[in-house]
Amino acid sequence: MENTKNAIEDPTSAEAYADRGNEFYYQGDYQAAISDYDVAIRLDPEYVRAYYNRGLAKSRLGKYFEAISDYDQAIRLDPNETRAYYDRGLAKSKLGHPEAAIADYDEVIRLNPDDAMAYTNRGLAKSKLGKYFEAISDYDAAIRLDPKYVIAYNNRGFMKSQLGHPEAAISDYDEALRLNPEYARARTNRENAQKALREREKETAV
Repeated sequence: MENTKNAIEDPTSAEAYADRGNEFYYQGDYQAAISDYDVAIRLDPEYVRAYYNRGLAKSRLGKYFEAISDYDQAIRLDPNETRAYYDRGLAKSKLGHPEAAIADYDEVIRLNPDDAMAYTNRGLAKSKLGKYFEAISDYDAAIRLDPKYVIAYNNRGFMKSQLGHPEAAISDYDEALRLNPEYARARTNRENAQKALREREKETAV
């Protein structure tokens, strides 16, 4: 850590502080990272990467409103900064605002239509609003882009369960577990879907 602290050779270099801030970030010292990003931004008020990375560090500390402000600045300076839209969406989701998060994921997908994670996270936000069919469409897109996207299979299965289709859900959980046999959530969800299917079969038999 001491070597990292002594790494700044040019105290007028915003990039040097941003780079050291990144080192602190990856070491898990988010507050120290923020301090270095503060200096980088003071030296260069239009340093997009420093705003974005400071937002990441603040998110790690649960300071989501402050993080959103940094992502806002990054986007203002570079409207094509897809990572800032994506992480701002995550922060808004953490604060319980899925509608606002969806708007950010929309922008990510507009800028990068091949971003499977953006589709998956938008699907999750839509599911929180009860928009299960729209969520399934997003998971479909994520799986089309990345056929090995385990979480998308699990989440799509859960939407199908919520809509009362346990057989279809089980198929998705099976695929998730084929790709990752250790995925406990998919296993639990599959057991719940199998139980729901058995209960429905009993009712039908009566």
